[in-house]
Order: sequence, then structure tokens, then C-alpha cells
Amino acid sequence: MSYSLTLTHAVAVTVFVADKIRRGMFDFVPTREIAHQLDIKPPTLVKILQSLIRAGIVESREGAKGGIRMAKPAEEVRILHIFEAMENQRPVFQTDLSFRVTGEIPDRAKLAIRSVFDEASQALRRSLDARTIADLLIRLDR
Repeated sequence: MSYSLTLTHAVAVTVFVADKIRRGMFDFVPTREIAHQLDIKPPTLVKILQSLIRAGIVESREGAKGGIRMAKPAEEVRILHIFEAMENQRPVFQTDLSFRVTGEIPDRAKLAIRSVFDEASQALRRSLDARTIADLLIRLDR
């Protein structure tokens, strides 16, 4: 399983913005600064920011002193929130199996496979829900 680099970029953008704001470097971090410092192409950054804004994770302001800032405290933003914003509620694993063979055993196999992947998906979501942007910021101060 592999998620797009966009998901990782979205977490990095959120950490970058939260860090710059908490250090008092900006009221709103300019998008140009984010794109340049994180080496993210502007169209990709726009896509990421649209998703993060829609999810209420960051907010934007237009104008000369505009840019991006956190919409809520870093302690309230779980990595799961970013995952869900970027993955648009897509399931972690695709488990809609269609076999040519039919019968009780293939049906049980489908259920067993789906069960394994559902458990793995729940474990991933629990893990991402257990970490916040604030947790990542603490690691910057070490």
C-alpha cells in the first residue's frame, strides 16, 4: 500500500505553518514561502491547501499580509484529520472482490480477506488519531 506524496506534503505543510506561527515569524505564512521552503510545486500546494481549508485545519487570508495559518490549535489537529482531508474518505484498502468461482468457500474467503484488511485499516486510523501536529512540533524542539 502506498499513499501519494501529497499526503506526506500535507502533513509537512501543516507542521511548517504551525511552527512558523508559534515562533511568531508570521501571522499568516505566505504560500510562496511554503512552496519555496518545502519544495512543493505551487499547483500541488494549492490542491493541498484547498483540502486542508475545506477540512478546517488551516485558514487563508488574501492580500499583501495574507497567507495561511492554523484554523485551530496544533493540539487539536490529529494526523488522522489530515489523512481524511487528503484521501477524501476513500477506504484504506479496496476489498470489493469479484471472483469467477462461486459458492460457500469463495464467499467465506471474501469475508476473511475483508476482515483482515478492515482490522488493518482500523489500526492505521487509531495510530494516526493518536498523533497530533503538536506531537510533531515537540520533535522539532529536541
